[in-house]
Amino acid sequence: MLPLNGKVAHRAQSVRRAVLVTSTLDGMKTIGLTLAGTRTTRLRARPLPLQSGSVKSAYRLACATASEHTDGMDRPTLANWMQPPHTRWSFRHVRELIPTARIRHGQHPRALGYQPADNLLELSFDSSTGTRVMGEYLAATETDALVVIKGDAVALEWLAPGIRNDEPHLMFSVTKSITSLLCGALVGAGKIDVDAPVITYVPDVADSGFGDATVRHLLDMEASYTFVEDYSPGPDIVLYRNSAGWYPAPPDHMGLHEFLASRQKEGEHGQRFRYMSPTTDMLGWVCEAASGLPYALAVSQYLWVPMGAEADADMTLDRFGVPRAAGGLSATPRDLARLGMIVAEGGAGIVPADFIEDFTTGGDPAHWAIGDYADWLPGGCYRSCWYQPRIDPGCVMAVGIHGQMIYVDRPRGVVVVKQSSWSIPDDNALHSDAELACRAIARALTAEEPDKLLAVR
Repeated sequence: MLPLNGKVAHRAQSVRRAVLVTSTLDGMKTIGLTLAGTRTTRLRARPLPLQSGSVKSAYRLACATASEHTDGMDRPTLANWMQPPHTRWSFRHVRELIPTARIRHGQHPRALGYQPADNLLELSFDSSTGTRVMGEYLAATETDALVVIKGDAVALEWLAPGIRNDEPHLMFSVTKSITSLLCGALVGAGKIDVDAPVITYVPDVADSGFGDATVRHLLDMEASYTFVEDYSPGPDIVLYRNSAGWYPAPPDHMGLHEFLASRQKEGEHGQRFRYMSPTTDMLGWVCEAASGLPYALAVSQYLWVPMGAEADADMTLDRFGVPRAAGGLSATPRDLARLGMIVAEGGAGIVPADFIEDFTTGGDPAHWAIGDYADWLPGGCYRSCWYQPRIDPGCVMAVGIHGQMIYVDRPRGVVVVKQSSWSIPDDNALHSDAELACRAIARALTAEEPDKLLAVR
């Protein structure tokens, strides 16, 4: 291990948990970070005495050196990483907190042109609190990054102070929409039949609430079993996150697969929209079983490489290596824009065109109207893990807590990616404002006036 001078000689790329270690080199006491499950981050530095309570300050320095900075705060832990003031740092450094698998990009990234849209940050739009200006709105709503694509060119790339465009950012439930695209690609490869029973692919859950569900029930969030999605967090969410490795848990705690198999049926499947994140984890398990590949490798092979990603992405894992297919993917904003371009381009030869068309226009509005989120998106719909606002035709959204969004306006050829670090996880007005902002951008880029937007649905 090398002594500290504040510069990183080598940064471990598959960071998990940091553990403070000290050693002696040439008679000099040194400090470093060992990374659970990986090699040690090597730090080269000036001599640093480790006495009189200096270990904590040295630890902070080492963390800041290895991982940009922590804004003067104590390093987040697994117990508090999703709480303020840690969110902005944590959501960009997930692999330093939770075990992750790497989603590899290929050797031929898709080139994006650059055609900046004049005055887009000065665009006014109606929101739930009145008229707002885009630049002010982004800064005031804990937005980290915004990327806008028109056609195949970047129209706007906005970054908050201290944010880099090459940092993978946790996307929470936007991951569900990515898992759906993976499922679609596997449908195209003849490996998944969406009308088949789940147990065709995963017989392990035959005695669970998923035992008589179909893959289509998973895609449309119409599986019915015991679970309450309460981000306060409620007891089901705590147990779920314990099993996924997102919260501290005893060494003998169940993993994510065991958690899924423990769910019991509650009512009939296919009756209404029930937003329960484990449903998409079950879909991820189906995708792994059908493809014969770990989730991260399947996403790499079927999506990340063919779409021309320019950077690797990360997927969180439980302690058994099970991916959180409902919310654990981190990626750079430009690569998420490339993913949105798959949808905008009708599948781009990566996902079948009819699968894209189906989740753009299909679904059952009656099931949505009596479902969990009808008050947030009245008149909308949900199909294959994508939301349909059904205001401007051909628009779909991927939405995640703490302010994540991919908005795709297919007729206009516009993709908007928004990454955020909201201090609160979920708020209908904030989600609606993000959608209104994205729609205003899409309309403005096609020379349409955004003043016809409704301030409140």
